[in-house]
Amino acid sequence: MYNYATPMNIQPVPAERKRARQQAVLDAISAEELATQQEIARALRKRGIDATQVSISRDIAELGLVKAGGKYVSGHPAAPAAADPLIGLVKAVAAAGPNLVVVKCDTGAAPRVGLALDQLGLPGIVGTLAGDDTVFAAVATAADNTRLVRLLQSRIPAVR
Repeated sequence: MYNYATPMNIQPVPAERKRARQQAVLDAISAEELATQQEIARALRKRGIDATQVSISRDIAELGLVKAGGKYVSGHPAAPAAADPLIGLVKAVAAAGPNLVVVKCDTGAAPRVGLALDQLGLPGIVGTLAGDDTVFAAVATAADNTRLVRLLQSRIPAVR
């Protein structure tokens, strides 16, 4: 009888590959100055890891990497790792019509802020789009727009 819990051809499960890839990204950015996702991909290949641009982009967001001094670095000096990722990274928030909230961030911090907004799981947020220093949050209704703006303003009192 075959034991399905222990496959004959043992390969890392996707979560283990992801953890290994993300650790390799952290190792690479601490070992050398990497300014683009293509440079990160080359550094990973040198370490024997093939990764798509999409995977690298997600890793950057999930790891909270930001650009500082033209290179990727871990974290951001204004946001301690254990703290709310929105604190210190968000500079301003404003409604832009009934279904769009614009969130201005520190340079390089928008992917992390966009991910944090996605992870809030608030009903009404349809999706986010993050650039370098700006996040667009699409919301379903004008009421969702008002609720998101107020939430961000209450969590980050310095935001105007």
